[in-house]
This record gives sequence, C-alpha cells and structure tokens, in this order.
Amino acid sequence: MKRVAFSPGEFASLFGKSQTWGYRQIYAGKVKTIAQHGRFLIPAAEVERILDKAGTYDGLKLKMKAPKQGNKHDAWRRFLTERRKAKSMGGTGTTARPLARMRPASGNAREAALARLGRGSTT
Repeated sequence: MKRVAFSPGEFASLFGKSQTWGYRQIYAGKVKTIAQHGRFLIPAAEVERILDKAGTYDGLKLKMKAPKQGNKHDAWRRFLTERRKAKSMGGTGTTARPLARMRPASGNAREAALARLGRGSTT
C-alpha cells in the first residue's frame, strides 16, 4: 500500500533532514499541508512535486567579479603602490618624523607644549 501523506518528521527524513527542518518548510509556506485535528500532514503528491522541481548539481561554479570603480579599497591600493615606488627609489616610503617628548625632563609642561607648537613662552 502506497503512503498518502507524511508527518513533518517523516517528510524531513525522506530528504535526510531533521524534523525541525520539516516544520520550517511548512511555516515558510514552501510545502502545502493538510491541517486536520491539530496535526500537520504533507500529501505524497507534494513530495513528488518537490522531487520533480529539483535540479541536478553540476558542481560549484565560481564567478569572478570585476572590480567596481570607486571601490573603498582603491585608496589603500594607491597608498601601497606609492609606498612601493618610494621604497624602490631608495626612500623609506614614509615621511614620519620622530615624536616630540610629551613631558620635558625639567621645567613647566605648559611651556614645553607651547614651545613645540612654535609659540614660545607666554610668561
């Protein structure tokens, strides 16, 4: 005798999935059900419809994306290119200066900060 309907757990096991997957298919509206007396049943015709709609797997096909103009990584690429050019010309690739000391060994901290700004002392 052929099955007429399946419970969500039986339906899911036909596809090698868990019972939760079966209920998710029902609640997402992907599977038509018979709801009688507080129980869901999935008609065998619905299982056949899903199997008929299934395609064949030909393997994963990777698609190469063309870089977009104005990509957020363009600035980084330009920076790296300029840095490499500067290094190949014998430079260090950066124009960084050594940091000034934050606190002088002696004297007033305010005066030292003003001196670093080039304003000199205000006293």
